[in-house]
Amino acid sequence: MILSRQEKFALDLHSLKTYVEALRKLLRLGRGNFNVCCVGDREIRKLNSAHLGRSWPTDVLAFPWLEDKSGSLARSRRARGLRSGRRMRGSSLNSRSRGEFRNFLGDIVISVETARRNARAEGHSLKTEIRWLVLHGLLHLLGYDHDADHGEMTALELSLRDRLKKPRISGRKTAGHGARNV
Repeated sequence: MILSRQEKFALDLHSLKTYVEALRKLLRLGRGNFNVCCVGDREIRKLNSAHLGRSWPTDVLAFPWLEDKSGSLARSRRARGLRSGRRMRGSSLNSRSRGEFRNFLGDIVISVETARRNARAEGHSLKTEIRWLVLHGLLHLLGYDHDADHGEMTALELSLRDRLKKPRISGRKTAGHGARNV
């Protein structure tokens, strides 16, 4: 589900949905689903404060649905399972809930106001920035952590940005124009 809970900036949610589907295919998520909620600085500041103890707005927050017993994501196991189409295991949810949510990765919350400031500072569009934030948030939902992985997440993110900006026609890659990497 993709929704906007802010009214300051008009967003093309249909285009964002198309991007999310391309991202899901590229990462071979199969039935793996996630929500994207676009909010303003006030709402993301509250979430950032409540969940990370930081009393300022941020551009994106990711809230994974399933965690291992230690409270962290088992990234390699989880990502491999999704990419191969296997169902995720493990959870204290009852069997009915597991059936309903086993393929749910979590929620991504994006501040459109902060995204716009970032886009202007970096010289690209708000649309591009929001797409990059969805990608960044999704990698966190899959268990990647740029603060602890010695550049692995950043390298993957830049590679995926490059692959996603190239249009496909009839299943073939073509040279195309798109957002530049920063």
